[in-house]
Amino acid sequence: MDLVCWNVRGAACTSFRNNVVELIRTHHLDLLFICEPRISGKKALDMAKSLGFSSYEIVDPVGFSGGLWLLWNDNKINIQILGTTDQAITSCVSWHGQAPWILTTIYAKPCASKRAMLWDYLNFVASCHQLPWILAGDFNEMLFMEDKLGGANPCRLKGFNKWFTENDMIDLGYSGPKFTWTNNRVFERLDRAVCNLNWMQMFPDANVLHIPRTKSDHCPIKICLQSRQISSPIARPFRFEAMWMQHGNFKDFVTQKWGQIPGSALDKSYGLIPHLKQWNHNIFGHLKRKKTLILARLDGIQKALCHCQSTSLFMLEDSLV
Repeated sequence: MDLVCWNVRGAACTSFRNNVVELIRTHHLDLLFICEPRISGKKALDMAKSLGFSSYEIVDPVGFSGGLWLLWNDNKINIQILGTTDQAITSCVSWHGQAPWILTTIYAKPCASKRAMLWDYLNFVASCHQLPWILAGDFNEMLFMEDKLGGANPCRLKGFNKWFTENDMIDLGYSGPKFTWTNNRVFERLDRAVCNLNWMQMFPDANVLHIPRTKSDHCPIKICLQSRQISSPIARPFRFEAMWMQHGNFKDFVTQKWGQIPGSALDKSYGLIPHLKQWNHNIFGHLKRKKTLILARLDGIQKALCHCQSTSLFMLEDSLV
């Protein structure tokens, strides 16, 4: 099971759903946390339902910003919501054969005085259990001086750092671009995952991936409970692509090949697979490979921007996004 946390504003925009569905499909997610969608009520409920998860917990924004969505598939994961605030959702997570653990997903307020209430809430959560515990999301505060590049000296190194130290938490680190937020002048690592020792012992191979930014000023962070394995293309299952249906020649192609393949409908379905793969290659090319290359270029550009701000790199990043 993997979890993605993403501060992605603008859930009312038409592109929001497509962007999130693409993230879900690409990373095969059964658990997703979205913060700061900035919509509430029926709009938020309808949008959350449209993303394809069977269960969800929604905390509406207060005013014109914020909001928390936790979405999951209950046929894969058992989640019991233990408590919510306007800055966090705390749940108990388990699945078949797995001991329960605590997950707190975070969107800390930009205002320091309001954010201070989050640390009090997390102290309360800590006092209520001795279970393995992980916290992930946008903390809107840095842990270390090196979590910032550009702008004034870091001043947000108080509440979170103090809470982190007093509760003996462990930063899960990351791979990918260092900074998770930017306004193209200042870069900061605001999104992260931290856990207690019990959780680390339960999932010793857990790791965090910073997915390149594409549609937000924050990059999504992916918490992988197991070591990431590079899957073999040979073992990758065949998948029907919805985009094929939009091509004017697709129906005629399928009709022609279907008639040429002997046997039952099942035999014909299996026999059609190599023809579809070849047709996809000839018509569309390797779109997934092209997308992977673009994301790899974005990853490299965003890593470079962590060390040196460059107008040409910003322009190249915008052209790829």
